[in-house]
Amino acid sequence: MVTGLYAAILGLWLVLLSFRVIALRGNPLFSFLAFGKDGEETLDRAIRAHGNLIEYAPIKLFLLFFLEQQGASVAMLHALGGSFLLGRVMHGFCFAFMKRSMPLRIGGMVLTLTSVLAASLLLLV
Repeated sequence: MVTGLYAAILGLWLVLLSFRVIALRGNPLFSFLAFGKDGEETLDRAIRAHGNLIEYAPIKLFLLFFLEQQGASVAMLHALGGSFLLGRVMHGFCFAFMKRSMPLRIGGMVLTLTSVLAASLLLLV
């Protein structure tokens, strides 16, 4: 199942983003992920990266699942899932691990929204 593959990979990415937030909150177990801490802004950005993934991933996984159930090609599912995953990693990395990167931020959102829009439109036709 293609949807299951993307759910698993996104789940792993969510865990890494969660560990980053935990580390920035001062947990010594995850201190190796607390690099680059520069006050509350770093923590706020990591929390936003984590939250943003949680906001977008469920709807995308539902869309992929429904497309898969309707018999969409494996290539189409991987194109939609892969572009979404790349977009979420780009955006999440920008927010959770960097101070700023407009190419990652904008590129990540373009890939995310284009993938969601394409999957939504495919379900309507």
